[in-house]
Amino acid sequence: IVPSSCAAFSVTQEVETEREHRRHANMLHTSRLRFMNSPIFLFFLLLVLTSVNVSVKAQTEQCAEGDETCQAKNVKVVETKIKITNKSKHRADIYWDDGGYGSLIGTVDQRGDSMNINTHTGHYFFITRHGLREGLHDPETDEQYRFFVSKPDLEFVVPESAAPSTEPCQDRFSICKNEAKLGKCSWSPGWMIVHCCKSCDEELDAARLIDPKVRCTRENLNVTEPAWKPGDLNKLFTSWATDEQFSPYDPHVLSSPGGEFGGKSGPWVLTFDNFFTDAEADALIKGGEMMGFQRSTDQGETNASGEMVKMVSQTRTSSNAWCSGQCERLPEVISVTKKIVKVTGIPKKNYESFQILGYQKNQFYRRHHDSSMRDETPSGPRIMTFFLYLSDVEEGGETHFTDLDLSVKPKKGRALVWPSVIDEDPAFWDSRMYHEAKDVIKGEKYAANHWIHLYDYVGPNHWGCTGSFS
Repeated sequence: IVPSSCAAFSVTQEVETEREHRRHANMLHTSRLRFMNSPIFLFFLLLVLTSVNVSVKAQTEQCAEGDETCQAKNVKVVETKIKITNKSKHRADIYWDDGGYGSLIGTVDQRGDSMNINTHTGHYFFITRHGLREGLHDPETDEQYRFFVSKPDLEFVVPESAAPSTEPCQDRFSICKNEAKLGKCSWSPGWMIVHCCKSCDEELDAARLIDPKVRCTRENLNVTEPAWKPGDLNKLFTSWATDEQFSPYDPHVLSSPGGEFGGKSGPWVLTFDNFFTDAEADALIKGGEMMGFQRSTDQGETNASGEMVKMVSQTRTSSNAWCSGQCERLPEVISVTKKIVKVTGIPKKNYESFQILGYQKNQFYRRHHDSSMRDETPSGPRIMTFFLYLSDVEEGGETHFTDLDLSVKPKKGRALVWPSVIDEDPAFWDSRMYHEAKDVIKGEKYAANHWIHLYDYVGPNHWGCTGSFS
């Protein structure tokens, strides 16, 4: 039972509390009214309403009915099929614009070939010359051909007049401006000059440097010192054949000038039969898988920007991957490259990244040469191939020097080394060094090679002066 005095106090306290709540509520309501009638509130209200109106208007303009180039957010996304017909005189690659550098969908031949593509509404596609990222443009407007899937079952036509732009300084991708803002013009200048020229023009003077005759001189690149002078080739291979410091690698001479140091009489061909470990071999294969094996290609003509056309070769059916980035940072990969640098005495800056090769049953690489007669590019010719066998092969897969009638069997841990130039003039090729990868008959073959150049390769490659872009 609660005493009466306590009950009276409780009722009085509740009344006072309710009065206090009402007083605070009245004060708050009065304050709100004053603020809502104040100039500051009215200003902010007007600002918000104006912003909403501009936003709605912009969306209406961006998504105007009938504008098939509009990335309208209200496009209903449905599965569909489109057809792209190429009437131009250029073989063309079709890319889906994924918001980055595009995903290759396929290739359509010139003069009427077409392709059906399963896609969704709301997707963009763009068209380039086959083997390059050089866009095909409307010669009248200089706009690159891009197709927007605004509704199902559309057909797009690349007209007969479509051609590369006469203005080489172009942004090839929608992502170029963002890449430039992130600083890529400075840390990857060669790639960005060729692919995102407009976005890098202010920072790099890219419109001038897009011309390889300006960008790619040895003087501008500070490439002056060759790895070999006349006589150095013979000195190096002779030391491998005779110096005891190389005996742990188990060297074997298969061919030497006049047969003086063993093997046949001819140009130098040598193996180190114990050059690297199983773990290093396995890591190189893993690195190739990380980068992604793709059908091997050859290089064709060079365009006005210094970019070489990539072509699928009928004489080469292997797959390959370039060991850059995360692959090149694997400890075992670093270890193998350091060994090659140590035994050759040629610095790593003269090396191309490891090319990692995979051959399945019946795959091959027909007769070819690793260098050209006289390479005038800043990095100069490939003077030597350091070729590593990453696996044993049950049958087939030999490296066969066609003019020397000399074959080398794959053996895990073996390095095969040969020069591609002549001793008296290391800038000129040795025409005797043609070779081929014989068909794999049973099993599979993995290999990797470092191509070593006469001059610095890394610097010119950084500035887009080696013809290859990833």
